[in-house]
Amino acid sequence: MSRQPTAQSMISLSLAGEVAIKTGRVRRDFRRRLCANLAATAARHGADVRVRDRRERIDIEGADESLLEPLSRVFGTQAVRLVRALPWRNVEEVVAAGEALYGDAVAGRRFAVRPRRVGPREQVSISTSQIARDLGTRLVEAGGKVDLDHPEVPVHVEVRPHDVLFFDRSVPGAGGLPVGVEGHGLALISGGFDSAVSAWQMLGRGVSLDFLLFNLAGWPQEKAVREVLHLLEQRWAGGSRPRLYIVDFRPVIAEMRKRVEGRYWQVLLKRLMVRAADQVAADSGADALVTGEAIGQVSSQTLSAMTAVAARAETPILRPLVGFDKHRIVELARHIGTAETSAGVEEFCALEGGPPTTRLTATELDREEERVGRSIVDAVAQRYRVVPHTEFGAALGDGPEIEHVPEHAAVVDLRTDAEFAEWSWPEAIHLEFDRALEHAHRLPADRPYLFCCEVGLKSAWLAETLREAGYEAYSFRGGVPAMRCHAPAERERKRA
Repeated sequence: MSRQPTAQSMISLSLAGEVAIKTGRVRRDFRRRLCANLAATAARHGADVRVRDRRERIDIEGADESLLEPLSRVFGTQAVRLVRALPWRNVEEVVAAGEALYGDAVAGRRFAVRPRRVGPREQVSISTSQIARDLGTRLVEAGGKVDLDHPEVPVHVEVRPHDVLFFDRSVPGAGGLPVGVEGHGLALISGGFDSAVSAWQMLGRGVSLDFLLFNLAGWPQEKAVREVLHLLEQRWAGGSRPRLYIVDFRPVIAEMRKRVEGRYWQVLLKRLMVRAADQVAADSGADALVTGEAIGQVSSQTLSAMTAVAARAETPILRPLVGFDKHRIVELARHIGTAETSAGVEEFCALEGGPPTTRLTATELDREEERVGRSIVDAVAQRYRVVPHTEFGAALGDGPEIEHVPEHAAVVDLRTDAEFAEWSWPEAIHLEFDRALEHAHRLPADRPYLFCCEVGLKSAWLAETLREAGYEAYSFRGGVPAMRCHAPAERERKRA
């Protein structure tokens, strides 16, 4: 047998159908973005590669088998193959190369030769039927047995104008459109199955994304969301640089619980979130909001509720999962790789306000929204934090919630006058939440502070805000009810 010719090992990708059928400038722009996304993905995995656009194919020179899986998750690709490339001048050279590369591999095994031409016919005048016949004959002589239906060794031969590729395995690509060719969206993310899958769906349609978390439960929720986003960004968002905007929505929930009937909470919460998301979308340059809503999945996702929620939105709302059922969403989450993490994320939006309303009009929801008022929604929306994609996977420190009163801490009660008069921690300072928002940063920074409120939502938000300003601040977990139950044990501990 002849000595195996010198071959260049690399990865070659075919374009997804939606990219390949584009014409003119659009196709060039899509290919250019796809090449940039592939290069960024390879660099993320520590590979020094050269990406070459061959029109019908994209070659990744310097890539090895370890990049097959990461590159297969880049949207815009149809198939990803580890190939060996050699120059050719005639059929004889192609056949000789194929025999040298596969002669040993087919000995005693079933094989099939699958040749094709790629490129203009006038530049690839070689006969694929002749390649199949002549190379097949050589491989039979090497000990192989032809089996066109169920080969153990498929021998793919792809003849291009200036080289020929040999490969025996093709990994399916992600399909879709390259991330970044279809504008910019802001995806509302909770960490659960739905929001992660809806974001993935939009990435696959070429939309680059930033993410918006309405934090309802403090640092545990942020931690879970960042874990999900780290997986999503690392696996599927190659070439983009998403940001996570975090809006602490606990003060809004506290006001809503106080001023609105419980049956409206679920739907009104979504309306208030959309109101705040409009502001963040304007700041982030997003063309649309993306949600994980699916019709009928929960009480706030009936058709009438979804219509009422979106009625006053200033930014278009995209719902890529609107017709999906939960089983399909979970299956997609497993494919994406976020299912296990999302399964451990609590449903932070759950509000126990009694049986929720499922049918209402936009006008009815307007009335309930007025009870809360726009000022508090505007205030929290303007105080968002931004986490760059490079920090999605970073460890978070401990949160501000505790279940004891620290020594020498000033206890600050954020409830109303009537609630404070009914019961308060001994020597607690009374500062209603609205005034605390305005004056908290004027507090002396020479002592620790423990904030408390009705259920621990407003106090946790304020404690985290002051921590960012350098204060030693805490929130009593569970609010005043938990603090009140804890009071006898606390007194005993201090006596000891």
